[in-house]
Amino acid sequence: MSNNGKLKLLFGLLMGGAMIATVACGGADDVAAEPIIIRETVIVTEKGEDVIVRETVIVTEKGDTETVEVVVTATTAPIAPEVVEDLIKAPDTQTPAGTAVIAVGGTTMGSENGRGANQCCEGLKNTGVGETLYRRAADDSTLNWLATDFTIASDLSSATVTIVSGVSFQVVDGYDAGMMTAADVAWTMNDANSVTNPESIHGQAGDFAGLWGEWTAVDDTTITFDFTAYDSTWKDDYVNQSGQAFTVLSKSAFEDQGADWVADHIVATGPYQVEEWLRDESYTIANRDGTHWLAELEPKTDRIQFVQVSEPTTRLSLLRNGQVDMAHLEPKDAAKLDLTEFTQTTAGGAVQLGIFFSGNLWEDVYAGGDKAGQPLPTKATFVHDLPWIGKPGSSHGEGDLEQARLIRRALAIAVDRDLVNETLVAGLGNVVHVEYFSTTSPNWDAKWEYPYDPDGAIDLIKAQDNDYNHGQAGKDGPLGDWAFEISIYAGPELGGGSSITGEVADAVAGFWADIGLTTFSLKFSYATFRPTVVGRANTHPWITSCDKGRESNPWHFPKGLVQTTLTRGGFACGFESPEILGFYRRMAEAADSATATIAANEYLDYVYYQNLQPGVVSIPDAYYFNNKKIKSFKMDLAAASNLNSLWNLELK
Repeated sequence: MSNNGKLKLLFGLLMGGAMIATVACGGADDVAAEPIIIRETVIVTEKGEDVIVRETVIVTEKGDTETVEVVVTATTAPIAPEVVEDLIKAPDTQTPAGTAVIAVGGTTMGSENGRGANQCCEGLKNTGVGETLYRRAADDSTLNWLATDFTIASDLSSATVTIVSGVSFQVVDGYDAGMMTAADVAWTMNDANSVTNPESIHGQAGDFAGLWGEWTAVDDTTITFDFTAYDSTWKDDYVNQSGQAFTVLSKSAFEDQGADWVADHIVATGPYQVEEWLRDESYTIANRDGTHWLAELEPKTDRIQFVQVSEPTTRLSLLRNGQVDMAHLEPKDAAKLDLTEFTQTTAGGAVQLGIFFSGNLWEDVYAGGDKAGQPLPTKATFVHDLPWIGKPGSSHGEGDLEQARLIRRALAIAVDRDLVNETLVAGLGNVVHVEYFSTTSPNWDAKWEYPYDPDGAIDLIKAQDNDYNHGQAGKDGPLGDWAFEISIYAGPELGGGSSITGEVADAVAGFWADIGLTTFSLKFSYATFRPTVVGRANTHPWITSCDKGRESNPWHFPKGLVQTTLTRGGFACGFESPEILGFYRRMAEAADSATATIAANEYLDYVYYQNLQPGVVSIPDAYYFNNKKIKSFKMDLAAASNLNSLWNLELK
């Protein structure tokens, strides 16, 4: 392969005919009854050696239209690495005295939201506005927070949790919710859990549904609940600051002030509370009263402002000009800083971006919940014979499963992971071969690696029966009659399609184009894409970390929950497998980490063999602060957030 070819891949030269894809649209947990057709118009403008491709994606459902513009830039000329002659020095800041101003990424900050069922931000437990049951110590042990003790039934069927007393809620707009009790904790969980509240769109609604049923407050300090499927890391992940937890909110605020009021007002127990929130622009938190119930969480800074800045290079500009004191930066931008005058701080979790092959729905019955054992509804992903989707019991028998497995293998080895890391991440990331597992772990073995072998990928595809749906693919490339059309969606991580996630999607699409496939990278909103994931209707491979893809996740942690029917009604990776269900349960129910590690290794063997989630690269998820304004900021370790424990931030 020529060097020019590789360069074209990394910058997404996605040229071809009109693209047609089927997705579903609607509310966060609603699946449209009819398909949505996304049509692409491509306008190509040449300027010297540059080719700019603008894709206008029109999403139509029952007469409704949403237009999203995607801009992809490609070049056919060799690109030399950027040379940074003078590192950026720390400026004198222009921010208010006594306030730390932080530029964060993302595509939407939304508005102030104080109800879990409305998708109240679980990150409130990280900023200090809210709190949850447990925290994570530096050695990965569990620290008590709002919970003080717990017991698990000997048969792993239920749990009892003791809640701390003497914790007051914040006074918001003159409303005093009084003291927090177990009733507030139970109500918050039940409001978020899609089993106990089917209308919930909480980020972990499906995860909670797969773990437990209704929580019951026995008295002011005691909660009981039954496990739907026991997970040994329930306290280390799903109710822990480090993980995918929830923020405890006031039940009485909901009952006294009403659903509309709490939808716009956050009433929680943290050391900070919201002072001002400007929708999709910024929000400011302030030390609530200077006497938080837990002394070690007493804020070192009175006021912190978060400013949403979606464009990564703009965040760098604001930091270098002193308009913000700290910013979330991509590695290629961070490489321009003088790190004697700026300091990196991180919660330890580089984000793994990988390829998840949606549509492979191999379970036949519901695995848990009220529908356990009942047949699943008709699976729409098998309507068309797509090459990467294997249909059990098809007219080809098990041959279709094997053919799809080998095509997924070909797609996995067509990607040059080292080049992606060097070019898009400035060499600061790590190559990822299988999602959820770090190659830097002492448990890693080279047997799980995908070699970069584009010629082998071509040979592997051409060795299959040419009997699948080809789409609008051309036949004049190296694959000839075996060519097919494939799209890849850029997931919401790190800012979605407009961020490094979109660049990785472009790169993967480009590598696939280089072996002769007709490829497109899709970057429409996650709000449009998510219903297809919830409804198990998506057939597009997508670039995502899919729930557990962080380098900071311990090797033995249970994996695969969102790859089973246990989370039907909520988030999923796009495929389901009875084998993964078995591995997940073994990891979740393991008596110790050694036993869980054995099951994790067998899970890894399986997903590697099936090529369901080949990784690409991990992206350092770090913030950088100006030493002239900020004295120190050490974050606690976190598996599911990049900004944590703001009470530790101290100004000079």
